[in-house]
Amino acid sequence: MYKMLFLHIGPLHIHIIEESAHIQIDNETLNCSMKSSGTKNRIFGKNLHMLVFASVLLSSTGLFAHYAFAMGQAPSTCSNRYDGMITTMTITIGHKTYNPIAHPNMTFQLQNTRSYTVTFTILTSSQISQGNSLNGSTWYDTSAPGYQLGECVNGVGPNQNVTLTTTESHPGNLAPAATQNVSWSTLTSGSVTYNIKWVNP
Repeated sequence: MYKMLFLHIGPLHIHIIEESAHIQIDNETLNCSMKSSGTKNRIFGKNLHMLVFASVLLSSTGLFAHYAFAMGQAPSTCSNRYDGMITTMTITIGHKTYNPIAHPNMTFQLQNTRSYTVTFTILTSSQISQGNSLNGSTWYDTSAPGYQLGECVNGVGPNQNVTLTTTESHPGNLAPAATQNVSWSTLTSGSVTYNIKWVNP
C-alpha cells in the first residue's frame, strides 16, 4: 500500500510518497544562491511560513487538491517488467458488450447489486529498460475497485498480447447511488476511461 500527495504552494514543491512515511520537500527558492544575506533571510522566513501552512494542510482531511490512494503492487515490484499499452478493451454488462476505447468516457447504468466484466489486452514492448528480452511481467493500474489498484502480471514476454479478464462490482467505499469515474492505465501514455452510474435496485 502506498500513498501519493502533491502540493504546490508558491515556490514550495512538496512531493510526498508514503510507503511507511517518506517525505521529500523540494524548495527551489531556498536552494537558489543569494547575494545578500538579508534577502536570503527574508525568503527563508517567507517559505518557513509556507511550510507551516503546508503542515496544516497535511493534518486536514478535506483540503487536498491532488491526492491519490493506491494499493496492490507498485511497478517497481514487477520482475523483469515489460511496459505495454492497452490496445483493446470490452465491457460486458449482461448480454451487452461495449468498447470504451472507441467511445471514451461513456457512461453505463448498473444496479449496485450487480457486476460487470472487463476484458482488455496489453501489448508488451520489445524489450525491458535493461535491454534483455527474457520472460518477465507487465503492470497495469485501475480505479475500478474504488481506489487505485496496481497489479503485476507474470509470465509474459516481449511483443506479446496479454489478455486479462476481471469482474468488477460496486465499491464498498462508494455511496450506494453514485457515479464512479473509472480508469485503466499502464506506464505508457494514455488511459481508458468510462463512468458507472450505480443505482439502487
